[in-house]
Amino acid sequence: VPTKVFTGTPPNIRYLFAAAAARTDDFIVFEDERWPMPRVIELIGRIGHALVHDLGVAKGDRIAIAMRNYPEWIAAFAAITSVGAVAVPMNAWWQTDEMVFALGDSDSKIVIADADRLNRMRAAEPGSITATIVTVRDGAAPLPDDPFRVVALEDLLTDGATLPDVDIDPDDDVTILYTSGTTGNPKGAVSTHRALLSSLMAFAARGAVNALREPAEAEPDPNKPQPAMMLCVPLFHVTGLVPVMLGAFVGGSKLVMTYKWDPDRALELIERERVTNFVGVPTMSWDLLEAPSFAERDTSSLLAVGGGGAPMPP
Repeated sequence: VPTKVFTGTPPNIRYLFAAAAARTDDFIVFEDERWPMPRVIELIGRIGHALVHDLGVAKGDRIAIAMRNYPEWIAAFAAITSVGAVAVPMNAWWQTDEMVFALGDSDSKIVIADADRLNRMRAAEPGSITATIVTVRDGAAPLPDDPFRVVALEDLLTDGATLPDVDIDPDDDVTILYTSGTTGNPKGAVSTHRALLSSLMAFAARGAVNALREPAEAEPDPNKPQPAMMLCVPLFHVTGLVPVMLGAFVGGSKLVMTYKWDPDRALELIERERVTNFVGVPTMSWDLLEAPSFAERDTSSLLAVGGGGAPMPP
């Protein structure tokens, strides 16, 4: 089908991460952890190397991510998609039967999981999950006579390892995102590298137009903060994944991540990290305004507050 696309679209998503490698600033702030971009790029390379050379991942293989928002989620996604595999972000609230269904439906070869999601998978019938489970962060170790194949990510990582070379076509599949499953089994929606990159190009074009509509600054403000986006929506959802997380790679933004939604904690991080962009469902914006600490916090760095899923209160 003839399709109109942006002429400057990169050939695949791996180019986004390669371009970001020149950054040396903080990229991820997760609670009290700070991850400079070189640390993130290094971990992407080490995970990608392990996927191909230790776990036998080939182009087109499906690899699930089952964890809450962690810095490792971002590195795992970038590594999976950079070696030509297909990332399958799993809903972090799914219970055992839903996880078993999605792993089988997507034919995922590997699932990268934190301890909570590992425990839910371990409640499944032996043999119902054939994927190798790679644990991260607080992931549990293999059990004696473990019916599941479990390995810790840190045991697979090699110092100095980099991403293997892979040819990736713009129309190769890159993600399978699942619907909520409220009316039946969740359904996997497939996207390609071209689709994700076209979305990012469209967001960038809209941002450029909006910038032209704003009055020009008489003189640049030396105290103007680095663009900083608050990531307080799930990475397994398209909003957190594409415009927020991938958009931060494209736009040179810092990502300020919360462990869970707490408006007072969010306001603290907005003030401390000088967050410029906030994206969430409208209820979250309302939560900020109604929070006991709102009047005490400096939110003057915020330039844009957006959201979707419901009407935004005036």
